[in-house]
Amino acid sequence: MERRLRGVEIVAIGDELLSGASLDSNAVTIARRLEPIGLRVTRKTTVGDSSTQIAEAVRSALERSAAVLTTGGLGPTKDDVTRNAVAAVFNRELEFREDLWHALEARWAHRGRIPETNRVQAEVPAGAEVFPNRRGTAPGIAVEDDSIGLCIMLPGPPHEMEAVLVEQVVPFLEERTGPVGGRPFRRTLRTAGIAESEIAERIGGQLDDLPLDVAHLPEVDGNDIRLTGWATDESEICAVLDEAVARLRGILGAHIYGEGDVDLAQVVGELLRERGLSVAVAESCTAGLISKRLTEWPGSSDYFWGGMIVYDDRAKVDLLGVSEKTLGRYGAVSEETAREMAKAACHQSGADAAIAVTGIAGPTGGTEDKPVGTVWLAAKVRDVVVVGRRYYPGTRDMVRARAAQGGLDLLRRTLLEELA
Repeated sequence: MERRLRGVEIVAIGDELLSGASLDSNAVTIARRLEPIGLRVTRKTTVGDSSTQIAEAVRSALERSAAVLTTGGLGPTKDDVTRNAVAAVFNRELEFREDLWHALEARWAHRGRIPETNRVQAEVPAGAEVFPNRRGTAPGIAVEDDSIGLCIMLPGPPHEMEAVLVEQVVPFLEERTGPVGGRPFRRTLRTAGIAESEIAERIGGQLDDLPLDVAHLPEVDGNDIRLTGWATDESEICAVLDEAVARLRGILGAHIYGEGDVDLAQVVGELLRERGLSVAVAESCTAGLISKRLTEWPGSSDYFWGGMIVYDDRAKVDLLGVSEKTLGRYGAVSEETAREMAKAACHQSGADAAIAVTGIAGPTGGTEDKPVGTVWLAAKVRDVVVVGRRYYPGTRDMVRARAAQGGLDLLRRTLLEELA
């Protein structure tokens, strides 16, 4: 095919995808595997197990893109009609391939006689190129026509699809990609304590002069900013990415806690280690999540003393040493209690620093003054104690995850003040 590929479309096939019975992980895999060779997925369409719907989707996609990848509908049952639909789009007859049938027979040899229904898996559009499937019975199939384009049919089961894609289809497509913007190079900045909308407002158009794609990736416990530049070599885009990162750090300041896939607990651990500080944790509504995150990293025993889960008020008094008077007057979810929890954690452990968290994770237990999602956080570093009230919306798990992230972030910011 003379024309070079610039982008591809995906047509995902299966009634189970439309009904919600199954999630389509194949599209994610395809996009991730094709970008490194300079191919972007420009659109994805999902259709049911209907020959008419499949043909319409593939035909429409080929009018926009030079190549289309389909997933699913290549099995041996009556609802597997992708071959027929694509053959119709390319005006090809299906032909029975003896070599494919013999390969199927060999695959079934240890299981007994192969069912006759599998014969359809040896049928492909005339002139098609076949990509053997070492993990299943449905091969990948490529049909190409200079006036129509290229359609590659991939099996639906994710483990089969990925094997055919990576081992055979990616090299096949790589031969057809030209110097059309190269491949993507990325930098990701991780933030905490700032909403996605506020990030967008602060950035405004301050990166518009740079040849980069800027994506906001909201997560339960924070928001990532992904910068993508396309080039044939990293040296061509490195300076641009560095400039964008520098601008974002100037705009967002301490809200940025790291780059790449670094975890906030890892960042906090490194700050503690470089200062030679130990930390103790007192947790109520997070029930050990902060301690778990701090200890997921090798060498965390260098700085982590331990954690105390003081869920009930009696535990806060008897195990931690929070004043009954404080609890009685202000309640468990309060600035005063969070402050005492942090101080008591350091006193009980002898640690140099502490994180304390108390809140209402829900779905019940909230009041007008303290609705579900209300959390008080405290961080102590030597003689400095910082306390903050937060409101975290969401489910019980989301509130707990956000509170754990918030506690780690508060300690990070307090440590940075100490280090300044």
